[in-house]
This record gives sequence, C-alpha cells and structure tokens, in this order.
Amino acid sequence: MKEKFLWFGKTFFLFAFAVFVTGCVKKQNVSSITVVCSTFPCYDAARAVLGSCNGTVASLSLLVKPGAEVHSFDPSPADIISIQKSDLFIFIGGESDEWIQRILNSSDRKGAAEEKGVFLKLMDFVSTIEEHHFEDNFDDFNEEKNSARLENPHEQDEHIWTSPENELKILDAVCSALCTIAEKKGLSDLLHIFSENKDTYSLLVENVEKATKNVVDFAEEKYIVMADRFPFVYFAEYYGLGYDAAFNGCSTAVESSAATISRLIDSVNKRKLPAVFYIEFGNHKIADVIADACGVDAILLQSVQNVTKDDFENGESWVSLMERNALALERGLR
Repeated sequence: MKEKFLWFGKTFFLFAFAVFVTGCVKKQNVSSITVVCSTFPCYDAARAVLGSCNGTVASLSLLVKPGAEVHSFDPSPADIISIQKSDLFIFIGGESDEWIQRILNSSDRKGAAEEKGVFLKLMDFVSTIEEHHFEDNFDDFNEEKNSARLENPHEQDEHIWTSPENELKILDAVCSALCTIAEKKGLSDLLHIFSENKDTYSLLVENVEKATKNVVDFAEEKYIVMADRFPFVYFAEYYGLGYDAAFNGCSTAVESSAATISRLIDSVNKRKLPAVFYIEFGNHKIADVIADACGVDAILLQSVQNVTKDDFENGESWVSLMERNALALERGLR
C-alpha cells in the first residue's frame, strides 16, 4: 500500500510550479481585491485560487488564527471593520459561524453591502447532511446545549469541506466570486489566472481523493471509531465509512460518560480495529483510554477546520492534510 503515497511529496512542487507559471507577475493595483476568510478551509480555497496574486493585486486574511478554537471565536471590532471593508468575505455558514449573522443583520453592514462587499456562504453551494448526534452523550451536554438541540433537532453539519466532492464545489464557488469581483474592478486579465489556479488545485484534490479511496477500498472493515468530536460526516459518507464517536462535530464537551467509553471500546473490539482516532487540538485522553483498553493505536485524523501555527507557516493545505489522513487511514483501517 505504501507505494500509493510516493507521489505525496511531489504534489506541492507541482502546485507551486503551476502557481508560479500562472501567477500575477505585475505588481500594479496593489491589494485591489481584498479577501477576508472566517476559517482555514475558506482561506485555503481562496489562497489556491489567488495563487501568487495574493500579495500583489490581492490581499488575503484569515480571522480565526492558526491554533485557535473555531467554535468559540468572537470577532474583535477590528475584525468586523475588515469584513465590512472587504470586497469578498468567505465563510462556511454553520453553527460556529452564528456570529456572522449578527454582522449581516447590522445596519452598518447592510449599508456597506450595497456599496461593495460580497458575502460568500459556502454551505449554499453543496448538499448538506444533518448533524449526527451520538445518543449516549446526550446527558453530557449542559442544559443550554440540550435546549438548543431540542429547539434545532435538524441542524445541518457544517464540516462540508471534508468531502473532496464538496471541496471541488467550494473551489468553483470561490473562483467564480473572485472572477466576478476582478471583472467588476476592470482586472479581466486575472480571470484566466484564477481559473487555471483553481483547475491545478482541483487536480491535486482529485489525486488525494483517489489515493484515499484506494485505502478504503483495500480495507476489510470500513469503519472508524473517533474518541473525540466527529467533524467527518461528509468524509465518512463520501468514502462509505461506518463510524462511531464520542461527540458530535460541534460539541464543546471534553469529558465522556462511562457508557460512551464502554460503547466505543466494544466497537473497536467487535470489529477488531487496529486503531482509534482523535482530531487536532482535541483532548485525546479518551482516545488514550480506549487505545490502552483495546491494545490498539491512537491516531490523529485531521478535520482541516484549523491548523497549528507551524503548519500554517509551512504552507500546509487541504491537500497536504488530507494526504496525512490517507496515511492515517492506511494504519487505522483493518
């Protein structure tokens, strides 16, 4: 299986080369297009489409900084001003983006929207799936969370980018928005650049999808146990993976009930799984407990909702993080 992944190290060279070829070489109209993104998946898609235009004719910024908790983000006054002044603000549109609705409803933003500014809600461009709740953990939610769940029993899962099919739709939506803005600003020479950058990155997404699918197809037991939050509903549905988890994707819980831990241990043992998974920035104590009880490995699976500061500075992307996930599944699937 490992030979399937020998191409992984080459993908960034290919992408970097393509961006160099198709990128913006003229440094005129510096920062003519301003793009603000709420979270890393939005930022990554915009960065891929802009290529080397970022920093020349366009400026790109990320609100939820690397290493920060997405679900508890609260924008500063400076963040709100940057959104209002942007040509394009990209956001997912799910539960963790509720603060954006307050900005949309503000009178200041309504006035600014008529003047300039486009709000791009990425959940509008894909077919959404209802968020999965893992019933053993219902009692672990505090009263406020229980009440919210009862009032909104059909909350749509926001982690749309974990499906490669959705990621391609996200890239299309971002590219279309950027092209519209560029044309409106008289920068029509950027249209083919954005389109070529999008096509290049889409090819890398497709390559990762094929490699991951090969891993899943090879597995005898297509099932994962996540001893953590589960922001992988779209990922699991796309690849045909069964799953069990400690918490739903947007849960703020960090402690799990004895019943939940027992259920997950049973899932691992029953299916003879070689690993249990946890996500980045999570408290993987639950994963360690289950791994010790079952004599298996605890393995990180990237949700790509945010990245560490080091990963961000090293230019890690949806593609590179999903490459890691393919390798993680190769170890963790039976």
